Amino acid sequence: MEVKRVSIREAKKRIKNDPELSKMLVRSGWREIALDLDGDGMADVSFSSDSVGRKIDTIAIDLSGNGEFNLYLHDFDGNGIPDTVCMVQDGGEEEIVAFGGEVELGFVNLGVRTANLLVAEDFMNRELGLSLADLAAYLKMHAAVMLAELEKRENAEGIEKVYYFLDDAKTYYLATTDGTKPRVRPFGTILLRDGKLYIQTGKSKDVSRQIKGNPFVEICTFMNGTWLRIAAELVEDDSKDVKTAMLDKMPTLKAMYSADDDNMQMFWLKDATATFSSFTAEPEVITF
Repeated sequence: MEVKRVSIREAKKRIKNDPELSKMLVRSGWREIALDLDGDGMADVSFSSDSVGRKIDTIAIDLSGNGEFNLYLHDFDGNGIPDTVCMVQDGGEEEIVAFGGEVELGFVNLGVRTANLLVAEDFMNRELGLSLADLAAYLKMHAAVMLAELEKRENAEGIEKVYYFLDDAKTYYLATTDGTKPRVRPFGTILLRDGKLYIQTGKSKDVSRQIKGNPFVEICTFMNGTWLRIAAELVEDDSKDVKTAMLDKMPTLKAMYSADDDNMQMFWLKDATATFSSFTAEPEVITF
């Protein structure tokens, strides 16, 4: 699916010159055009840009017909292909990987509303190079991959279950000791490789010095009503391939670290005890 990127200004002119499309126009601003495709007075599709008069980089669609956009396609790099597909649920925006089984419901809704959306099919195809068939195929292709990943995560056991929970939570808190005093800070680096769970830091940081003084640490995070606590001993692994794997998984680290520098530091969790707890279920203990 390739989008011919036109500017908001160009699109407004073309809509104005098309009698049928001009009747559908419900909103026309510097950064956005919104169309009512089914005549109910509410916008069904919107084309917008993050800059005044610039090329269209976002398409928003109302799948439910309730007047609120809930499917967004963003083209950040300007190549005409959406880089991110998001859906709004319960007032919050989530990436397609985050809304699980509702992906299929979304496609059902899209199919139900196809008759209405087809009113603007010609405009979307001619001006944006986007057809509903291409859109559905694109979303289904990515949804299949995402759903498979979700299923794998949901069925994970042991160390993989711990890894996926930390990875999905994004942020966890690492507690160390500094002499006789406790220290805690947010972390986000996590890697599962060759059956070992790794975290990463820099040798220049206080946390590195504290781990060297006492390698026994605890990790804690919380997500969706469940909290995870891990007690373990951290063991340093200075191998380049492990550092490279972490940088490949989390490329934002490359601005601060290199697999060849003398600062990047990798630790794996030895003799770990991980406990999943909530107010609605018995604790689950996993050791690895």
